[in-house]
Amino acid sequence: MKKKSLTALLGLFMAASLQAQQSTDLTETLPEAGKLTAGKPVGSGWFSLIATLDGWNTDETYWSLKTGVLRGEYKGGRPHQHIWTKKKYTDFELHAVVRMSGKDANSGVCIRLNPKNADIAPGYQVDMGAGYWGCLWEDRRAKMVQAFPRPLADKLVKHDDWNHYYVIARGHHIQAWLNGVKTIDIVHEKGFLEGSFGFQLAHGKRHTVLDVKTLIMKPLITDEKK
Repeated sequence: MKKKSLTALLGLFMAASLQAQQSTDLTETLPEAGKLTAGKPVGSGWFSLIATLDGWNTDETYWSLKTGVLRGEYKGGRPHQHIWTKKKYTDFELHAVVRMSGKDANSGVCIRLNPKNADIAPGYQVDMGAGYWGCLWEDRRAKMVQAFPRPLADKLVKHDDWNHYYVIARGHHIQAWLNGVKTIDIVHEKGFLEGSFGFQLAHGKRHTVLDVKTLIMKPLITDEKK
């Protein structure tokens, strides 16, 4: 049997989404603000979150920043390992360009985190890993908020290479594009409305190496906590 084309898979997923009353429209054009040119978005008001780690809660055993690239490495064990910003944010746009490798590697671009410690960090993950790319996970209740089909994600993801997530969070409405294709579009009224940005290195028998060369955000309102 021949492999389904990307267009066919999009059609199948859209039909399934309608049946599940999900709001994702995978044919929606990526907004101009969601595009990067020479690593930079259009417009003003953007700033890098990884110019320095001074504003982060981090454990140098697992995380480092060298030549502008944030790296996390975890060879497995009992707890998760998170890194997160000391400052909390509400509504925003975010660009994250990430590369992940390792055996059964699993991570996530974390938004609206409210961590208790480096292991327990309730909030959302714009997910990363086999069967998780393009999905929205919420650690507050340990559940999948919106799934994305793995066959389609496997066509979008550049394995062991750089991948681009563009995320918009406005109120309870969260949207995300993976390499230019919208994979998340949901109003989730049970989640946090503010929190930190961060990344996770998942526990278990995994070896995860995560590199982040771009983490640029733009507040959509001006009353973030300092």
